[in-house]
Amino acid sequence: MDSLTQIILGAAVGEAALGKKIGNRAMVWGAIAGTIPDLDVIANGFMTPIDALAFHRGPTHSALYLSIFSLLLGWSVHFLYEQKWHKWVGLSAWSILVVALFGAITFMGELTITRILLGIFVLSSSSYMIYKRYFRPEYDQPKATIRQWQWMFFLSLVTHPILDCFTTYGTQILIPFSSQRVAFNNIAVADPLYTLPFMLCLITAAFYSRNNHQRARWNNIGLIVSSLYMIFTIVNKSRINTIFENSLIKQNVTYSRYMTTPTILNNILWSGIAESDSVYYYGTYSFFDSKKFFRIDTLPKNRMVVGEAIHTDKTLKTLTWFSDDYYQIKRNSQDSLEYFDLRFGTFKMKTTDAEQFVFKFNLIENPKGTYTLKNQGERPRDADFGEAFAALWERIMGRT
Repeated sequence: MDSLTQIILGAAVGEAALGKKIGNRAMVWGAIAGTIPDLDVIANGFMTPIDALAFHRGPTHSALYLSIFSLLLGWSVHFLYEQKWHKWVGLSAWSILVVALFGAITFMGELTITRILLGIFVLSSSSYMIYKRYFRPEYDQPKATIRQWQWMFFLSLVTHPILDCFTTYGTQILIPFSSQRVAFNNIAVADPLYTLPFMLCLITAAFYSRNNHQRARWNNIGLIVSSLYMIFTIVNKSRINTIFENSLIKQNVTYSRYMTTPTILNNILWSGIAESDSVYYYGTYSFFDSKKFFRIDTLPKNRMVVGEAIHTDKTLKTLTWFSDDYYQIKRNSQDSLEYFDLRFGTFKMKTTDAEQFVFKFNLIENPKGTYTLKNQGERPRDADFGEAFAALWERIMGRT
């Protein structure tokens, strides 16, 4: 799921596990834990594009590795508070932020009295906040055991890859036992109906003190509503699968396998793709369509473009693994190719044009017949996002 949703889930789970003990700290540490698995993107700067693609949602999303890390992280945070080192860590981090803000305010642009006064205000108010938060005599030291910290971090960390498993992108949650990308394909990577009610409940809960029963009540409402919506998407997918199968039967399509997935930002408009020996059958269906029927187009596989290299070349094998073998290849020139992952839908709902598919990778063919991933391709030249969202909305409403 998107980063905001993972932060909200981590914060809510942290609050449920330890909120009564440590108050808003549970939300803060839970949010941090909910973000940690996605920090694997930092490795992009140290890896080739193809290795980075394989690494994302890999080891940092392993249920086993995150379980072990939660023990270490829980012990570390407990030790930080027990030794009162957190005061100096917080002071250092805040100081760096304040200095950066002060520099931006006073030196980026013309130096004026207004800028100087604003910089002084930032410095003084920040210093007061640090004192009030960490160094006042009546400072409230969090009273939680090591095991309670570890339990909170375990829940906040492990729920991250579990949530990712419900999306199309897939997650290697079973590493080191399997590199299989688990993907249930029942919810989009960003779905406002899942995230917004969850976020509003969490924000409401944060305004109550940790001893107020309303705090736990609002947090639990957020967790329950989000879980019920997730169950709804699973049921929805089962209905969609039936409609897609019936659509294929009506059009006398013979296929070996298929998948269905919701389009971005909703669970109303779905896409389906079925595979045969030589072609894919791709279509969309909205619950607002007048007929329970997928509009299906045919897409050639174009596997002959790279020949047997698809089974032997490391780059191509990684891409086929990543796309779960739902892909099309197009040769642009003698040494340049485009690899289209067909699972994530298209811009402007143009299903017959491979160039419109959202996930595209640019490849370079080397003199020895091997392939190198140059980068993830740019969006189609005519894919204006305003027009794309307008086309998405029209298709969701069943008007096109």
